[in-house]
Amino acid sequence: MPDQRTRILDATLGLMARDGSRGTSMRAVAQAIGCNVATLYHYFPSKRDLCQAAIAHRLAASSAFAHPFPEGLAGTVEQRLGALLDDFFANMTAQADLWRVLLAEAIYGDDDVLQPLLDTSALFEGALADWIRTLIPEAPALHQPEVVRTLRHALYGVMVEYLPQPEGRRDALRERARALAAVFAAVQPPIPEADNP
Repeated sequence: MPDQRTRILDATLGLMARDGSRGTSMRAVAQAIGCNVATLYHYFPSKRDLCQAAIAHRLAASSAFAHPFPEGLAGTVEQRLGALLDDFFANMTAQADLWRVLLAEAIYGDDDVLQPLLDTSALFEGALADWIRTLIPEAPALHQPEVVRTLRHALYGVMVEYLPQPEGRRDALRERARALAAVFAAVQPPIPEADNP
C-alpha cells in the first residue's frame, strides 16, 4: 500500500488531469484521500508545492524518459523511427493522466506549474534527441536540434488530438507513429550552395 505522501501526490495528479491545477484545491485533494487539509500542509507548504511535487513524482515513477526501444532494433530508418514513436505513444497512453496535466497546464499557463512544465518539455526534447541518435546513428539529419524540436511539436499535437479519445486510440496512435516516421525519415540535409548547379 502506498504511503501517505504517495497517495496525496497520486490523488493530486488525478484531480489535476480532470480539473486542471486551478480547479484542484487542497480541500479537494484531502477529500479524495480521506484526510484533513492540515495533513496536506504537513507535507506541502502550499498548493503550488503540491502541484509541482505531483508532476515530479509521476515523472520520476514513470518510464517517460527511459529508452523506449530494445537495443539493436533492426529495420530501415523509417521503421526504427516508427517503432520509437509507437513506443512513445504506448507509454503516453499508459501515463495518460500525466500527459493530460502537462498539456493542459501548458495551455493554461498557470504559474503554479509553468516552470516544471517547461523543464519537463526540455527534458523530453533532450531524451528524444538521445533516442534518435542512439537508435538511428546513420541519419544525422534527424539529429539536428531543429528537427528534434519539430518532431517534439508534432508529438504534442498528436497527443492533444488523441488523448481525449477513449475508443480506438491505440490503433490510431500506431498509424500516427507510422505517418510521422515516413515524413521525418524523408528529412535530408540541405545541399550546400556550392554544389547546386
